[in-house]
Amino acid sequence: MVDTLLNTRKINYSSNLNADNLKQKIEERFGERTSTFIGNFTNPNEFSAYDKWSVIAWQVPNFKRKSAYLKGEILKSGKGTVLNLNMRPNTMLSIGPILSVLFGIILIVATGLNTGNSRFLFIGLFFILVGILYYALGSYSRNRLPKQF
Repeated sequence: MVDTLLNTRKINYSSNLNADNLKQKIEERFGERTSTFIGNFTNPNEFSAYDKWSVIAWQVPNFKRKSAYLKGEILKSGKGTVLNLNMRPNTMLSIGPILSVLFGIILIVATGLNTGNSRFLFIGLFFILVGILYYALGSYSRNRLPKQF
């Protein structure tokens, strides 16, 4: 339930290649200049990648600005190698829609209690619409990573 709300996805791929060959193929993919994502190995069997799109334009120290992130781990199994991938959109594209929809619902309920001012109804609907669009944008940016990978 939490993974659905935060728009994360975990995928396991199995491969017939051994761990070294799979790592070499992933490094080659990271080295391509034409790809729309950048990645590197953080440990001998773990890597991280992110999309080149930026969601937030301003520079803030220790604040993630890219649209989607992927963390992967190469594990050895009996029949070959397993690649565990954990993909998630930017935090603003996963928590922002939840907060926007909640704020829109609060505005609509407040408008229902106070019938004299109906303009807040449209503002509440606008916040709900923005939340739905941000959630869809987060899903789109998260789904781009495995297609590029």
